[in-house]
Amino acid sequence: MSALKKSKVSLEDRRIEILEHFQQVLKDEGFEGASIAKIAKRVGVNPSLLIHYFPTKEEMTVELVDFILEKYETLGSQKIKSAKQPEQRLETLLDMVFGIDWISLVDSSAFYACYYLSFRNKRVKERMQKMYMRFRERILEEIKTFMDEGIIEEGDPEVSVDFIISLVEGLAFNRNISGGTQHYLEMGTHFKKRVLKMLKKDQDQVSLTNLDELKQFKKKTTIMIDQLQQQVTQLTKQIKTL
Repeated sequence: MSALKKSKVSLEDRRIEILEHFQQVLKDEGFEGASIAKIAKRVGVNPSLLIHYFPTKEEMTVELVDFILEKYETLGSQKIKSAKQPEQRLETLLDMVFGIDWISLVDSSAFYACYYLSFRNKRVKERMQKMYMRFRERILEEIKTFMDEGIIEEGDPEVSVDFIISLVEGLAFNRNISGGTQHYLEMGTHFKKRVLKMLKKDQDQVSLTNLDELKQFKKKTTIMIDQLQQQVTQLTKQIKTL
């Protein structure tokens, strides 16, 4: 039985149920074909009841974007909070955005339907922009923290965040085109490694650099010691002749 027919279901739960079904209709019918009647049929209620919650399909779409944002933020908060150490948070963050749970959280058809509509509908565009800005701000906050704690190299965190988001979006698009989950996982792992290499201090390189510096220092010190010994020897000879 649909949750809409249960008298004790809260208003918010009912709205969420409608939005979940709306996603499925978008997947099957596309935005143009996702009528109120079809959505109501999917939910299993009279269309008039749906209009009680969402007067128009536009209102439903606007709230769907907010619903998608909430899903991403909930997953992000859960994942990040589970990591106690700063370096572990960095790994967790990248595992999350390049992982299968992230891309599977929202149906791609529904997501891109909203994205497509944002070109024609100002309200939907504003909601999409809000979603991306919140996503960007969350990653930016973590990147700045990692820099402050010395986990990653100092640099422009804004550029780093834009780079990560571009990879995430490119990977999602590639998955929909290639249609391969395994390929997505492989590329996600590759992208994560590339981002880590870009962000983190290359400890091996640092060690090698330090070793080279020590060798140079030792060489210069040895030369100086030899020169001093020669000077001491000469001075000793001069003293003996006095």
